[in-house]
Amino acid sequence: MSHIGMILTRLGRQLVTEITPALEGHYAGGKANLAGLVISMAGEAWDGAADQLSREIDGMKVLLAKGGDTQAATIAPASLKLSDLQTARDELAERLIALQVALESDASPEAAALNMQIWAFLLAGAGARMPSPPEFQPTDEG
Repeated sequence: MSHIGMILTRLGRQLVTEITPALEGHYAGGKANLAGLVISMAGEAWDGAADQLSREIDGMKVLLAKGGDTQAATIAPASLKLSDLQTARDELAERLIALQVALESDASPEAAALNMQIWAFLLAGAGARMPSPPEFQPTDEG
């Protein structure tokens, strides 16, 4: 079992809490702090990537089915590897974009409602992919 997320998070935290203070007042301190924050956020993103991709795949299949795409349900990742999940997600996203283009030119209330559901889904997905704000250490500055 891999603990990459935990390792990245701990490494990032160590850079921010132990190494950066030792480099205070030096340009390298700022770079170490930034690197630590980015590494911590990468660890968090890696830890949740498979779950996020799986939820996006499932959600897009539901939306595509509502739009009449009966083939979307057959799209599945070849494995649970992130690269395979991403490939399946991207294929479904292409279909979802095509559906949205069709819905944009359809003036019916049903098309508008489905288009609104798609936009809500996309907004929720973008929010879910945002990393948590890093915890900044309080400073002595005024």
